[in-house]
Amino acid sequence: MRKTSYLFGLLATLALGACAPLPERVTGPKPVPAEGIAARPSPQVSLPSNAQVWRIAPAESSLRILVYRGGTMARLGHNHVISSADMQGQLWRGPTLESSGFEITVPVNTLIVDDNVARTEEGDDFPLNVSEDAKAGTKANMLRPTLLDGERFPEISIRATRITGSATSPEVVASMRIKDQTREIRLPVTLSEAHGALAIQGSLEIRQSDFGITPLSLAMGALTVQDTVKIKFRLVAKSATAASP
Repeated sequence: MRKTSYLFGLLATLALGACAPLPERVTGPKPVPAEGIAARPSPQVSLPSNAQVWRIAPAESSLRILVYRGGTMARLGHNHVISSADMQGQLWRGPTLESSGFEITVPVNTLIVDDNVARTEEGDDFPLNVSEDAKAGTKANMLRPTLLDGERFPEISIRATRITGSATSPEVVASMRIKDQTREIRLPVTLSEAHGALAIQGSLEIRQSDFGITPLSLAMGALTVQDTVKIKFRLVAKSATAASP
């Protein structure tokens, strides 16, 4: 059996097996359970009067989920880089930081598995040239009903619920919805603005089990997908029109 085909345990965003030791954890952002809400579609956001609005530019934005293997037989598996190149959404700036916010959706069925460019940029934990068969097997398993269930839940959504701190380094509390589970996450980001565009970047770690997902475990735990996955993102948003009063 192909070794990669063993590794399907999924995020955040989401996915599968991984490499030797877990990377150094991001300081600060940890998942904060939101008392286990069964997620329902969120109501339409009502923007503040005269808010400045920016739209996510998918071609200039990126999201990566780093998924790591574990167990005594970890050498038989791969770490994976799961990417999105077609995020959608908007950001808005109200009269105060607290009245600003964002909403982002990540299509699940178009997630990219183990692109060579992404693996190169993520370093030595992600050797190049994962076979096309292995990539296809990984994605098929990632989208199956017991994991991301791409047919019933085609999007992951993230929406700001509270923003504090400073304009360049805001502290964000956001609601993340994966499948039918919604959880609260803390999300420190950095923000810059130039030529009518905003650039927002940051990283965090989440646990799959916080979203009701049980990471894959085989051979009595000798080969596993680690529960914790790391999410890295850079969003570029272009100025749109101001919200009407």
